[in-house]
Amino acid sequence: MNGQESNSPDVNDTRSPSNDTPVSSNKELLDKTKLLRDTLELLLDRSEEQRKQCDQLSHENRYLQDYIENLMSQGNVLDK
Repeated sequence: MNGQESNSPDVNDTRSPSNDTPVSSNKELLDKTKLLRDTLELLLDRSEEQRKQCDQLSHENRYLQDYIENLMSQGNVLDK
């Protein structure tokens, strides 16, 4: 072809015509992004579960402290 480059698209070219980046690279980035997003979602869910459990245990501790204080005060009344 007289040493000039052809303007026809190369069938072996895996680059996107709009931004000249490899399509496989875009797919890899999308896959990594999805993996990171899913991991973040799992971490947030676990964090929320842990926070709920911590709140529940704190409530139970307050209940037990009140119960023990009541028992102790009743014991002091009986001693008199």
